[in-house]
Amino acid sequence: MSRKLKSVLLLDDNLATNFFHKKIIEKSNSAELVLEFRSGINALNYLSQKGIEQPELIMVDINMPIMDAWEFLAKLNDIKTDSKIKTKVILLSTSLSPADKEKADKLPLIKEVLLKPLTKESIHRVIEDIIA
Repeated sequence: MSRKLKSVLLLDDNLATNFFHKKIIEKSNSAELVLEFRSGINALNYLSQKGIEQPELIMVDINMPIMDAWEFLAKLNDIKTDSKIKTKVILLSTSLSPADKEKADKLPLIKEVLLKPLTKESIHRVIEDIIA
């Protein structure tokens, strides 16, 4: 693998899933920093802070209570920062519905939809194919 990301933001309401995905990213040596959030509101609060470096990659679970991926992405678009444009988004799901895939294809911010759980191979491929 040729490239290592500065930071990745994981957004999943499931603590165990975030823990597992963080370990996979760390073991694959894919990012210097992995940020974990279990709520879209908390992730947005973090991302809207002044002076923080925006993550290069955000991985979002599609189905979450309170704020799902679609609501999170709509609000993310409302955050006006120059660096946000460089951030790529990957949606994560345990089962990919055709409706979700169709919705994702219409949003340029979303680069791909992946099935959970992540693997070292899927992380490397995302970074090589989508980010690099």
